[in-house]
This record gives sequence, C-alpha cells and structure tokens, in this order.
Amino acid sequence: MKHRASTGSWAGRTSRRGLTALVTLALVVGGTGSVASGEPGDAAEQAAPTPATVELPEQDAATAEQVPTVEPSPAVEAEAPTAEPSPVEAEAPTAEPSPAGEAAAETAPATEPVAAPTTGRPSAATRAVAPLAVPSPSSTSAVVTVKVGGDRATASTVAPLAGVRLRLHDGGAAGPTAPVTASWATCVSDAQGDCSFVVPDTQQAVTRTGECISWFLVWCTEYEQVVVTPAGVNLDRQFWVVQEAAPEGWYTSSALVTGGGTVQQATPYRFRTGTQLRAGATYTAGRDFMTTSGGNTDRTVSGGRWQSSRANPQLPQTCGAGIDVALVLDLSGSVADAGAVGDLKASAIAFAEALEGTGSRLSLFTFAQNAPRTTSASGRNYPELLPIDGNLATIRSRINAYAAAGGTNWDRGIHQVAADGQAFDLAIVVTDGMATYSGSPVSGPGNFTRFVETEQAIFSANALKAEGTRVLAVGVGEGVSGDAANLRAVSGPTRYVAGASANTADYFQTGWRELAPLLQNLAKGATCQATITVDKVAQPYGASARPGAGWTFAATRTAGSGTLAPSGTQVTGASGSVGYTVRFTRPDATAATVRLEERMTSTQRSQGWALSTLSCTANGRPLAVARDGDGLTLDVAVGDDVTCTFTNTQTREPGVEIVKRAWDVPSAAQLDGARELSAGSAVTTGSTITWTYTVRNTGQTALSDVVVTDDQGVDVRCPRTDLAVGDHMVCTGSGPVTARP
Repeated sequence: MKHRASTGSWAGRTSRRGLTALVTLALVVGGTGSVASGEPGDAAEQAAPTPATVELPEQDAATAEQVPTVEPSPAVEAEAPTAEPSPVEAEAPTAEPSPAGEAAAETAPATEPVAAPTTGRPSAATRAVAPLAVPSPSSTSAVVTVKVGGDRATASTVAPLAGVRLRLHDGGAAGPTAPVTASWATCVSDAQGDCSFVVPDTQQAVTRTGECISWFLVWCTEYEQVVVTPAGVNLDRQFWVVQEAAPEGWYTSSALVTGGGTVQQATPYRFRTGTQLRAGATYTAGRDFMTTSGGNTDRTVSGGRWQSSRANPQLPQTCGAGIDVALVLDLSGSVADAGAVGDLKASAIAFAEALEGTGSRLSLFTFAQNAPRTTSASGRNYPELLPIDGNLATIRSRINAYAAAGGTNWDRGIHQVAADGQAFDLAIVVTDGMATYSGSPVSGPGNFTRFVETEQAIFSANALKAEGTRVLAVGVGEGVSGDAANLRAVSGPTRYVAGASANTADYFQTGWRELAPLLQNLAKGATCQATITVDKVAQPYGASARPGAGWTFAATRTAGSGTLAPSGTQVTGASGSVGYTVRFTRPDATAATVRLEERMTSTQRSQGWALSTLSCTANGRPLAVARDGDGLTLDVAVGDDVTCTFTNTQTREPGVEIVKRAWDVPSAAQLDGARELSAGSAVTTGSTITWTYTVRNTGQTALSDVVVTDDQGVDVRCPRTDLAVGDHMVCTGSGPVTARP
C-alpha cells in the first residue's frame, strides 16, 4: 500500500516534466525517476527526449535555429510526457539573459535594419546551407558574443569587420589581471563581425530525488535529494574582454581619452562581462555588457560595437597636378571661449595660400554640435572643390565669415566628408577639443567624453579612409594638449615630433599661435615641396642684434632631386629673411642637397662685419651643420621646413694719435702771442713753458675714458674724456724748465 502511493506520486512529477518540454525545450526534459531543481539548465542534465519524439512549437525560422540541440543523458532513459508539470519545474529561470534563440535575434543593434524572419520551421537542407553566425549555447555552455565594426555605412549603421582577435581575461573590478589561456577564451570576428566565446562548464548543480526519507501515514512527505552533477567551474564567472590584434590594414586603440574639462584621462578600452554566466544563454555586447546604460559621466559607456581603426592611406605618388583637400574646421563654442576664432581663420587662410601655384583644389567643411555648424555663411559648408589658383579672394571671404558656437561632434564632422561623394586626396580635421556628441540626431552629454562618442568618430573616419583619403587630425589648444589617443584613433598611429617631416605624421598637437605655420608646412609637404628660410641677424658694434636688411644670399642645389627656386641671389629686406622652395616630382623622392652662402660686399667687410655664428633647424628641431667658409651644405627632403640663421657681428679696431708741442707763453693764462719752441731752442732755466697735446681718434670705434699722461711729470688737463671716430681735442700742461746737468 505504501509502495503504490509512492509510485503514483513519482509518476505525477514525471508527467509534468514532459509537458514542460513542449514549451521550454532548452530548460526542461522529462525522465522517470528525476525531478528538476527549478534552476535553468538543471533538467537538461537529467535526461532529454530523443530527437524523434521532440516537438518544437511554431516559431519563425531565425528563432528556431537558435534552439540548442539537447543530447539525451546516457544514464536516464527518456520517455514521453504523461501528466501535468510540476510547480518546481515550471519555475522561471533566474538568469537575466534570454535563451539563445532570443539572443541571436538581438545581436544587431536597434539602429540597424534586421531582416524580416520567415515563418515555419526551416528544412534540414536550409539549416545546413545557412549556419548561424553566433553559435548556440548548450546545456553545459554559455555564449559571450561581441559585434565588431569597421566602416560607417550610413549615418546610423556600421559595416562588420572580420579578423579582429579578442581574448577573455580574468580580473576583478579594477581591471584584467591575466589572460585565460584555454582555446575557448579566444575568438576572431567573422564576416558578419561576430566574435563569440563558447564558455564551457557553466551549468548549475543538478540534483535528483531518491528514496523516501519521511512518511506521514501512507504518503511520502520528503525525498532524499542527491546531487547528480556539480555546478560548472565557470558558472557565473566574470571576464574582461580585451583586444589582442586587428586584421591586416587596421590598427588597435588600447585606450581612448575620456572625461571633461581638466579631468580627461586615457581609459583602457576593455569591457567586463555581467555577473551571470549560465549554460543555455547567450550574452551579447550592447545588451548584457558594453552598453550605453552608464550615464553621462560614465567613461566606459559604449555603443556596443567594438572599434578598430583603418590604416591611413598615403598621398598620391605623383605631385604634378596638385591635390584635392577637404579642410574640416571645428567651430565649436570652445574656440570662441579661447578667443581663438581669429587664429583659426588666419591659419585656414594661410593653408590655402601655401597651396597657391600648385594646381590644388579646396573644399571647406565645418562642424560643432552638428555638421555643418549652420547653413548660414557663419558656419556653412562649401563642399565643391574650388581651384585655389585664381580663387584665393573667394576662399578668404568664406573663411573670414565663420563664427564659433555649440558643442563638438567629431562623428558628424568627419562623416559628412565621407558621405560627400567627392574623391579627396587629403582631409585635415582641425579641432580644439574632444568629442562630446555623436550621431544624427545628435546625442551625448555635451561636456563629457565617453567611449561611445569616439567610437562613432572612428567608424566615420574609417569610411573616409576607405575612399582613399588620407586623414590628418590636428589638435590645437589646451582642450587636446594632453593624451592624443583619440586623435590617433581617427587618423593613424604616427605622431608628429619636432625634427620629423610633417609628411610622415598622422596627427599633430600644437598651439593657436603655431597653427598657421603648421598648416602651411602641411600644405607644402602634401604638394611635394620643402621650404628653406634664411634669417639674417646683424649685431652692430656696441648695439643690440636686429634683423639684417641689405644682405645678399645665394642658394644652389648641388646634388639629389628636386628643383630649387628662386634661382640666383636674393637680398634681405626689412624682415631680414629670404626664402627658397624645393619642388619634388614624387612624395618619396630622394633629398636635395643645397648649399647656402652669404655674400658680403667690400664695404661691409671694411666696416668690420664678419659672419660670427651659423645654425639651422629642420622641422622645429636643431640640425647639425658644418660651416664651410661663409656658408653650409645640407640635405632637404619632401615636407621639410628648414630655417638657417646667419648672424654677423661688427668689430672695430681702435686708433689714437697724439701730437705734443711746446710754447713760450708770455702770459700764463693765454696762448695768444705764444712762440712755439722748436727742437733745439734755447730756454732760460726757470722759464715757464706750456705744452699742448692734440689727441685724435684715428680708429674705427669711439674712444671713452681718454686720459693723457706725460712721462716728464707734466700735469696734463683735457677738456673731455671721449672721442668719436675722427674727432680730436687739445689738452694742455705747463711747468718750469730746468737745465740738464
């Protein structure tokens, strides 16, 4: 009697599990002699129905493909369901992530179109031809998947990027401590941009009910609970997702600058998975981690799509026809706040002027919170490629009309150039601060930079580079004077350093006052030119150094490639400078060897002038040169900006002449009527004689502190102590004559 009651109660539980399998196949399976624990995945560990007896509910094809295949347990024999579900087995799972079927349908962000599903269950042939990009989890594994982005496709969509390698790392909230070395901890993104980790041993502990251990009358009230399978070692394990490599033609950004105001800092670009990791579930970046839910001051807020940067294209390999340039100007309010609008406009005009005569064309783009900043003359785009030669007045007028106001949106500022449809050789993005907005319609804090604002700008820059446009990022002012990781991410990995050619750099950091010469150098380097400036400094004798006017210089190309202009000699004007340009035919041309020489006139030499020092800088850094007579020889490469300073100092040779004469003076007070005594004249002993000393400056320099001393003991008095060049004075002295013994 007791035995029959126990068997009936057991059968009832078994039937309920079987019914549950029709609804939640991935979570509950039936089998005689077992009871699910009520946690997700427990029942799957007991037993599974054979494929021949499983019936899937009607659902769309995409969802049906996500249902994981559940293998029957070899230890428990499967049977068809016969009764109602147990309340324990019907309990909803506690894990937050949706099962794999729901997760796969949500891998694409809401901003991207998702293909409409077909109804009905696809055939086996269809499933074999179109496998899922994201693998399905199983009863003992969970899937962590990341979508990787490349080029921006439209204002709201990003194309996938294959070949990015990510790895899971262990570590607490402070950050990763060590990479996980197991093979399942590495993934490489596929053609759909999906990089998925299938993490094993994420199942929860599974128990079964054994013999009755407590009876009340004829009914069993408590069964013995036996652990069949322990919890997996990776259950609820948290990982950090870190990028290890980018595909060929791309590069990684291990950190991006985040923050606002004076608290900007480089923040490592990595993301920690959530607190739950359980078998049968898929955890998707952008939904379960790497999300936008952090708020306006959370540095790690992300768009949910992993970024990598496309390599920067090189400039055209020929230089004869000039280049087509997009000049992209940041007209945000911080430019006005810094009082730098005038500097920005003057620098943009200087850039255009430096391209004059090269056959180049220029387009103007602006951005602030939106792009363009406005549609009026104070901030509109001029996207048509306008030849610079003959149109400088128009370009100056357009730039001078610009004004600054609003936030900073790198994403829209760059994407508008990519979406313009014209082929640009070069795009120069001039900005004074980090991006605080992105997208269209615009979103963002406006005063704080998070990952997402720079991620979107990277995707837009990738799209522009994909068109063959070389992107140069120029950060100017205090807002971008710190870590340059974001400038690097939208341009290329090579930073400009003093002494290097601007032609080899991808991004720059400079001050407002230095912006104009920098843009001029960029223009000249981009059009296969190099510049040589000779500064003349003259230091007259006894005076301060000043720019030297009227000095003659000659420059000659003695070897290498390129054409030097102008030819012949040049004479310095009031600025004390002359300039030369070396034009090359290719951006990779060999350097030109140039001799610079100062040519002094005979008059300058007779005036005491001589070359005292000679020094040079190349691209802002001292250049070692060897003086050869009144000149030097140096090598100049494409994009170089060379300045040589010739300093001349004037020296003077002093000279003085003294003529002494003796006088017989009738009156001690005057020389009037005095008789000059010649050599050999007889003078009575005791007579008073007056002597005159005519002192004349015969040298090249003025004399000061002049004192005349007579070695015969005569007290000599002079009317003054200084004499200009060529001037003279008469000094006097008197005393009695004493005959020699």
